[in-house]
Amino acid sequence: MTAVIRHGKNLAAAALVLFALAAPVAAQTVIATVNDDPITNVDIEQHARMLRVLRKPASSQNAFDDVVDTRLKLIETSKFKIKPSPSEVGWAMGFPARELKTEPQQLLAAMTRAGVSQDQVEQKFKADAAWMMYIRALNRTLEVSESDVRAEMARRGGGKSAQYTIRQVIFVVPNGAGGGVLQERFRNAQALRGRFNGCEAGAEVVRSMQDAVIQGAVTRSGSGLPAQLKQILDKTEVGHLTPPQRAAEGIMMLALCAKSDREDNEATEAVRGDLLVKRLEGVSSQRLAEVKARAIIVKK
Repeated sequence: MTAVIRHGKNLAAAALVLFALAAPVAAQTVIATVNDDPITNVDIEQHARMLRVLRKPASSQNAFDDVVDTRLKLIETSKFKIKPSPSEVGWAMGFPARELKTEPQQLLAAMTRAGVSQDQVEQKFKADAAWMMYIRALNRTLEVSESDVRAEMARRGGGKSAQYTIRQVIFVVPNGAGGGVLQERFRNAQALRGRFNGCEAGAEVVRSMQDAVIQGAVTRSGSGLPAQLKQILDKTEVGHLTPPQRAAEGIMMLALCAKSDREDNEATEAVRGDLLVKRLEGVSSQRLAEVKARAIIVKK
């Protein structure tokens, strides 16, 4: 399963950032148990919020069922010591985002705005990732053909993606600095943008400036970038800088050093994983129903 989930490597880390300022947990009341594991009113409310973000039915019963399914997945997979890695949890987070035709970061941000806690999101997607690893292990002979992958890639818009080589340029604004310092750095950034002509020569210019730094070059696939950032890079000429923006460290711009179209292996593997999940949906549902039939679920 690991081979088809590389697309989500950084999503778990992104989730931790997005949920770092989660709202305080409300008072909890145990309303049920599943195999002696307590389910509270807060669990129900949290899952209802997640279901609404995922555009699924979100009644109290739907939310209760979702909590039970999540707990049973974790209980069953723990028997086999299945522990998904961060990349595997990241892939599980990315799957509903692709279904909703949105960016994973945007989906997670929507959950934050809906008041879903970090713990609840991590638990749900950890359960989903572990469960799919479990179902996949029970059906090792099932594969997705290359022709099916190519067809799905074509339906989604092709198998190639722009690759961007970028360098981050930052005009540092010290903590506690006044608005005058910020405005000065912004003017300096605008001036540099007019002078910047090529990453090598431009890097030397940045190094000669006070309070400005340029980071090393990194290459990113367009499929893994937020849509807004991709649009900005597409409007930027190679060898030039993106418009200055406020960042935690100060004023930030990106130098676009190179751009090319390449086979998007990350997107291809994501498609392969998505198709595999769809083919295993029936088996997964049947297996979960069997686990639920053996479970002891008690409502208070």
